[in-house]
Amino acid sequence: MDRNELVFSLSSDFMEGISKILEEARRNAKTAVNLSMVYAYYEIGRKIIEEEQNGENRAAYGKQILKELSKYLTPKYGKGYSAENLKLMRRFYAVYSQDQIGETVFTQFKDLPAVGIGRKFF
Repeated sequence: MDRNELVFSLSSDFMEGISKILEEARRNAKTAVNLSMVYAYYEIGRKIIEEEQNGENRAAYGKQILKELSKYLTPKYGKGYSAENLKLMRRFYAVYSQDQIGETVFTQFKDLPAVGIGRKFF
């Protein structure tokens, strides 16, 4: 061993404390990612409904929107953007656009993202 090296050992309490910080950060990151995806699905649903409402024959036009959007998104972002999943995103927006979604853990995050209409999920 080099004479310039100090020999000491870290306490297990210190190392466990560092581990707890990292574990909490990972949990928070997962929560933030999940929350971001909720916002994305809400916004996608909103945009789909807005696009459908501009069509004359909304039911037939809506089905075509979902199919075409699915064809566009799937190669770019992978599975999860089937026409059926896009339909669920549209339904998610339709159901929750008038209600307030709340979850106490999310209120601990600062600067929560807002959807296009200014709504925040918390």
